[in-house]
Amino acid sequence: MRHFSSLFLLISRMQASLAGSPRLSVWMTASAALFFLLTLSVPNGYSWGAGLLLAGALAGLWQRRLAQAPHTAAWSVQDRTLCILLAAVFLMNAVAVTWHGDEGKYLDQGVRYLLVIPVVWGLRRARLRMDWLWAALALGCMGAAAVAWWQIHRMEFDRASGFITSAIPFGDMALIMAFWCLLGAALMAIRHRIGWTALLLAGSLAGVYAFIASATRGGLVALPIMIILAAVTLIRREHVRVVLVGCGLLVVAITLAFTLLTAGQFAEGRFDRAFSEWQAYSQQGDATNNVGSRLEAWKAALISIPDRPLLGWSYVDYDAHLQTLIQAGRIKPFVGTLSNTHNQFLEIWLHQGTLALVAFLALLIASFWYFAQRLRHADIAVRVLACCGASLPAAFAAFGLTQVILGRNNGVMFFVVSLAIWWAAMRGEE
Repeated sequence: MRHFSSLFLLISRMQASLAGSPRLSVWMTASAALFFLLTLSVPNGYSWGAGLLLAGALAGLWQRRLAQAPHTAAWSVQDRTLCILLAAVFLMNAVAVTWHGDEGKYLDQGVRYLLVIPVVWGLRRARLRMDWLWAALALGCMGAAAVAWWQIHRMEFDRASGFITSAIPFGDMALIMAFWCLLGAALMAIRHRIGWTALLLAGSLAGVYAFIASATRGGLVALPIMIILAAVTLIRREHVRVVLVGCGLLVVAITLAFTLLTAGQFAEGRFDRAFSEWQAYSQQGDATNNVGSRLEAWKAALISIPDRPLLGWSYVDYDAHLQTLIQAGRIKPFVGTLSNTHNQFLEIWLHQGTLALVAFLALLIASFWYFAQRLRHADIAVRVLACCGASLPAAFAAFGLTQVILGRNNGVMFFVVSLAIWWAAMRGEE
């Protein structure tokens, strides 16, 4: 929260400058572009764009007459439902933390769901300039690739992690940004904008490289989902040639990355090792490797959740409960050294309870469905933006199967701010 310490001073200075809708549009577009540009390549990069988005939105709320701008569409039931669900996720988190007496840091991620609501409002009141966002996405992926290359080849890291907490969220975010660049490249190719197509294809390749350099295995679970969404969005009789050429280029690029890059060779070894780790756990009960420890952590959570299903376990109580399970021989001792359950859904269910899990699932399902409804829209731009938006909750649901990706600020900020940006962009285009 330190990044927002001077926020209200900034709002007061912005009040006059954002008195007109065009200025708000420029501010919100530039802030959204800055978010995509800096998230993976600058320390705390996600905070800068997100903070400026919040500042612009609150300044817009201060000047209520902005809501009367002639191009502004009235809020729909879907707009309101998304905001209600965002507030519900925060509320369930706050209730659980207060009930358990947990430390304030466990409320930190939940607050982000609440703070993004005015951002949704501000973005919906702005006319976003999509060229800025596409350029920021491509350059952001290139920046991530540059950081990944430096860490692997100059700093001699085993896995690229950028300036995110670990290699896993860095790789996952790079992968989904690469996918968005690829969708943007398809849109530009259909519109015969060759320069933009080349830029976004280069950004997509850079994002794929950053993903490979992170050697992240869990992100691959999201790939089939992304491919299906892209197919539903792009495959039309008049677009078949563009889609086939794009798929061919992507296959060639990924093949070259895996065969020529040291990071790719290392990643391939990690993927092969996952199967042997699963065998070691299933046949010998070895819970000390990556796969075995995750499976054992899931087992411990599933044993414990029925005991406190409504509001879950406090973090202090659950740590003590784990020791009881270990002493009883019900789970392996190595689980006691893990920081979390390595599963987003079990983590929420375990520490916040069933109501919180229902609120979180409702947000994922509703946001996905609202975007997915536009995947067959008559306008190709609306379809592409809807695919970008639908891929976000779908991919994060897949990422959350093997990690608590929303358990840190970078993960939850990327999710909620990207959700707000794609929703406003799609609704504006629509």
